[in-house]
Amino acid sequence: MNTHQGSEVNHITDIIQVMNSGIDFYQKAQEKVEDPAIGALFQRMIDARKVSVERLQPYAINEKGEREDGSSFAVEARRAYTALLTTFTSHNDSTYVKELEEVEDKTLVEIKTAMDKPQPADCEAALAKTLLTMQSCHAEMSRMQKH
Repeated sequence: MNTHQGSEVNHITDIIQVMNSGIDFYQKAQEKVEDPAIGALFQRMIDARKVSVERLQPYAINEKGEREDGSSFAVEARRAYTALLTTFTSHNDSTYVKELEEVEDKTLVEIKTAMDKPQPADCEAALAKTLLTMQSCHAEMSRMQKH
């Protein structure tokens, strides 16, 4: 059921694609890291993204007529780059943290882009809440990268 009929949303599917790619990237990285603290951090990032994706799905349905389950090419390319890079370094955990912080940067850019476009009030509120969640994730990844 389209609960937001008559109110056009913009750029929501792009955010969800980036988040879906991030979830996949975190899950794959989580399998490879050795430090349990980093693994736990990655799980928190996965959980935050899943909640945010579900928060935005009603607006994606409004935007394209169905759930957005795709992923972003830019994030997929970064994952391939990271996989290649980790074959040449012995510091895999720190490589993943660095690359995933950049995924967080990309997510924030996409959310801010959507917030700069006209949105229905309920979508703006969902975006604002999502931005706060993702800013918190980004800050946690930045702290982990500095350690």
